[in-house]
Amino acid sequence: MKKILGILLFSLTFQLQALEFEHQFENEHVCVDKAIIAPFEEIGLHRDTQPHVVIALKGGTITRLETDGRKTDVIFPTGKPVFREVDPENELHRSVNNSSEPIELIIIKLKK
Repeated sequence: MKKILGILLFSLTFQLQALEFEHQFENEHVCVDKAIIAPFEEIGLHRDTQPHVVIALKGGTITRLETDGRKTDVIFPTGKPVFREVDPENELHRSVNNSSEPIELIIIKLKK
């Protein structure tokens, strides 16, 4: 019984740490989203397909894990805009919040 209870508790904890993502606004020029990345949460393999400006409501460092093994820390200071270019077509990465604090971001994707 204790083992089952432990598994359920672990499962609930994992679900509570799932990426919170909320679409906030969109028009012909921009798309604005809000994301909260929980402590130690990983965003799966993806590619950033639009240039975007990120403003951290609660800043932190995201580690980019490239498919070729490179690691890059991207710092999002609280309240300061950070411009991010489009990723090259053949480059995918994962993103990880390796801290014990959540990171809260407003992502403004620029449309061409």
